[in-house]
Amino acid sequence: MSQHNRVISKEEEALYDRQIRLWGMEAQSRLRNCSILFVGVKTVTLEACKNLVLGGIGRLSIYDPQPITKLDLETQYYFNESHIGQPKDKVLAEKLAVLNPLVDISAVSSLDDIAGVDLVVSIGRQTMGEWRRKGVKSILADAFGLFGYIFVDCLDSHEYIEEGRVKDPKTGESEVVRSSKVATYKSFEESVKAKVAGGNALRLARKYSPLVFVCQALATMDERVQADSKLAVSQFIKDSLEQRELPQGFVGDELLERVQASWGTEFVPSAAVVGGTLAQEVLKIITLKDMPANNWFTYDGLVSEGIACTL
Repeated sequence: MSQHNRVISKEEEALYDRQIRLWGMEAQSRLRNCSILFVGVKTVTLEACKNLVLGGIGRLSIYDPQPITKLDLETQYYFNESHIGQPKDKVLAEKLAVLNPLVDISAVSSLDDIAGVDLVVSIGRQTMGEWRRKGVKSILADAFGLFGYIFVDCLDSHEYIEEGRVKDPKTGESEVVRSSKVATYKSFEESVKAKVAGGNALRLARKYSPLVFVCQALATMDERVQADSKLAVSQFIKDSLEQRELPQGFVGDELLERVQASWGTEFVPSAAVVGGTLAQEVLKIITLKDMPANNWFTYDGLVSEGIACTL
């Protein structure tokens, strides 16, 4: 972790008492000594950062110099009319600091220097290759309309601790046993180009949600396409799906129409689910408690369903 040996104070121990009981002092110490960078401010950012700040992370840096607009006020609840025109990252950092003064929170002016950062979370901006080249674990996430996705890259190797109960055959009593395990993660580039075996659409649907392939396509779009019309976005998705050589009818027209209608919008309830899940994955990575998602999570708010899969 980036801020080694910062000991948890008595004040912090009292404040975080409930969660320390849940995951232990060692995990809380890892949180206290970590540094996390968020790139991009949307509603999902607010939800995830709020949970992490209340959880007691050590340092949170935010990068998004874009000015707050009137449209942002409709969904990004920390902003009000007095903030219009101000940088998103600066205002959000100030608001989050009120929630927990014990966390070091700041807006950063550039992404050139990420020394000491343990994890980068990119919101709607595909920069995963850059972080992997620098040897930094990263997450890509976004929420639009009723939909959302999370992609986790813990590099080639991520060690974590798994707990389970084992029954003593002699006494009949069970005890908690901790075991160290290692998970391997694909890069974003490898994942979006991965060939899927499965033959027909029905067989493939037993293993993957069609939405994950749509979200993969959206995650690879450059800013020029994103800024274009919804029709251009829809065509980009269709072209991307064709290149994946998926079975005929696996990704239905109804899903594509709903995604097209949702693109470019934010819906707070769905963003809250994705943001909460995102914070949970961050906590897993930092505390080393349980395996983080490996590697995709998608959410469909119409049916209130979140699905994790490996691609």
